Amino acid sequence: MVTDKHRDKLIEKIKSIDDRNIIDEIYRLLKVDFDDTIYETNNEQKARIAKGVQQIENGESVRSEDVFKKMRKWQNK
Repeated sequence: MVTDKHRDKLIEKIKSIDDRNIIDEIYRLLKVDFDDTIYETNNEQKARIAKGVQQIENGESVRSEDVFKKMRKWQNK
């Protein structure tokens, strides 16, 4: 359930973003019409998904905030 507190927190987070690319991506995501299409995966895709889940469980992932920081540093060089 989405509360006003959650909505307000999200709005404030979006207001604090000053990267045009991120804003454009958020806008693009909000324009997407969601559908209930069911996608079937083959065995190779299932294996890759399982590997990804295992990597997350093992702490072998990177937070998106850290990726964005690295991208900004790279863009400014």
